[in-house]
Amino acid sequence: MIAQAINRTWQQLLHPQFRSVFFTSLVAAIITLLGLNYALYEFWPESWTSDSSWVGWFTEGLGDAGYIAAAIIGSYLLFPAIVTTVMGFLSDKIALAVEEEYYPHRIGNRKVPVLEIVSGALKLALLIIFINLIALVPYLILLFTGVGAFLLFVVVNGFLLGREYFEMVAVRHMPMREVVRMRKLYGSKIFFAGALIAAMFAVPLLNLLAPIIATAMMTHIFQFLSHEDARP
Repeated sequence: MIAQAINRTWQQLLHPQFRSVFFTSLVAAIITLLGLNYALYEFWPESWTSDSSWVGWFTEGLGDAGYIAAAIIGSYLLFPAIVTTVMGFLSDKIALAVEEEYYPHRIGNRKVPVLEIVSGALKLALLIIFINLIALVPYLILLFTGVGAFLLFVVVNGFLLGREYFEMVAVRHMPMREVVRMRKLYGSKIFFAGALIAAMFAVPLLNLLAPIIATAMMTHIFQFLSHEDARP
């Protein structure tokens, strides 16, 4: 099921709707990250002052290195939350393109209230940021083990991203209580898909396409699962 979803997604990756959403989400994510990094720069503590020139030079260099490390790690951890929040407003275009191509008789036409989209997107973004901040120390420790930090990133974000992308596409077809029921019923499959999504977000360059691929892939997965769920 997941392999078929990935295969169909790659085949449709050059669809005009995909390109449009890609540039919109990427620009929004870059602007947001630049704003957050500027705020970090403004509030980053200045180096200690000292009568000794070499101490001042050392603390200034240490402060600059700390800022650069915080900016890089922070941007890397925040990127999934930011682009997923943006995708909450753009996912309908991707899902519709997928359904028109592969599921013309099962196109989602439920209108999702804007307030529901905004509250859900913000709640997820804050949750991802909060959980990744808690996991920051283990990230730094496991960074020296090679794949340890990568695996932790996939596990920590796999559940959240799988849950959000599934709800994002499923809510176009059914009320949220039905979405939650399906998500719990097929939790392991959705988590595995979420882990793949998190893995894509962890790979440089591929993470730029990750929100598009994730939305399209999860649309296929929802269609497969809803068909399975409807069988007696």
